[in-house]
Amino acid sequence: MECKLCKSKKIKSIYSGLIRNGGLGKYTENAVDMWQCENCGVIWHEPVIEDTKTYYESKEYRDSLEGSTEQEMFYKLHDKETLDKFEYTGTEIFRHKIVSDIGCGAGAFLDFLKGVADTIVAIEPSEAYRSVMAEKGFKTYAYAEDAKADWGDKIEVITSFDVIEHVDDPQIFMKDVFDLLAEGGKAIIGTPTDAPVMRSLLGEIYEKKLLFSTQHMWILSEDSLRRLAKNAGFQKIEVKYFQRYDFGNLLGWLKEKEPRSDIRETFTTGSIDAVWKSECNRNGWSDYIVLYVSK
Repeated sequence: MECKLCKSKKIKSIYSGLIRNGGLGKYTENAVDMWQCENCGVIWHEPVIEDTKTYYESKEYRDSLEGSTEQEMFYKLHDKETLDKFEYTGTEIFRHKIVSDIGCGAGAFLDFLKGVADTIVAIEPSEAYRSVMAEKGFKTYAYAEDAKADWGDKIEVITSFDVIEHVDDPQIFMKDVFDLLAEGGKAIIGTPTDAPVMRSLLGEIYEKKLLFSTQHMWILSEDSLRRLAKNAGFQKIEVKYFQRYDFGNLLGWLKEKEPRSDIRETFTTGSIDAVWKSECNRNGWSDYIVLYVSK
């Protein structure tokens, strides 16, 4: 057996058991083996979902994960993430640019860019959400590969959040990003980490109930992200860590051993939160990692 990304044969089994299958509290019927490369750090499992392309194009994926494919429900769930995304991207890179978001869902993030960007290219496999994007006047495609005929070497800013961990081949995904970008263009790609603090404190409880998922085929490390970017042709590569979940979330997990058990007490102050997140970011302990590349 070898690493699917770097081809190293230094592979270890890190988990074998039930994993999350869609939303919280839903699990596989059978055990799933999780593997990690000791060379590049990537974690993965073999495909559990048959024909992932058809799966992500159908209503089944969103229904399984969020309980609905209604666009208003999407906004209710995802509008609140927009400030986090602007923390990753800043606001100054989008004005008068050709911008694309890969895996944009119903366009909660793109809606905030509509009055700033000159052109928006919305890339989303879900057929239901693509029709929403088209109604908004966005240039709409199912996959990055599909957009290359019209937009290859033309897009000035690409964003993609919580997508690369779902794809069959992250290297192909990264090459598609490279091919779409104009010379001097920037891409910002975010994905969850293996949440090292939570794994250290909670072990298999956290791994089963949240971290490992049939829909997340990959958990990418900083090293594996850099390798993917370099192999795709990028020379300007930067990585930053962001801790999304606060200190009250950590305490709730430790107390209840369950997600969504956040503790809100007088001692979970903003100051403690700020220190907690800052230390996670500074030490690479965070639950989210963002790759910045320029062509």
